[in-house]
Amino acid sequence: MIILNVRQGSPEWHALRATHDCASEAAAALGLSKNCTRSELMKIKHTGITPDVSGWTQKFLFDKGHEVEALARPIVAKTLGEELHPVTGESDDGKLLASLDG
Repeated sequence: MIILNVRQGSPEWHALRATHDCASEAAAALGLSKNCTRSELMKIKHTGITPDVSGWTQKFLFDKGHEVEALARPIVAKTLGEELHPVTGESDDGKLLASLDG
């Protein structure tokens, strides 16, 4: 894995997501997501057009999720005995992307 120097949510991060297969898309790719069908994912990948994120989704899902991850990180770090921080990684072949932040 190659560690990339990008902040999750930044324009650079969004540009990377547009050109990679992302870990967070795996459920949709397998037809297992409750939020995105495989067909919707394929359309997004083909056109590059992503649906707008509502204010509610941003606030109560994404922002809240990031808040909980930040609160959990020190607990897990203490258990592991080492500091943790959010990181974005790309596969060695440049095809896959994952934001390891939780």
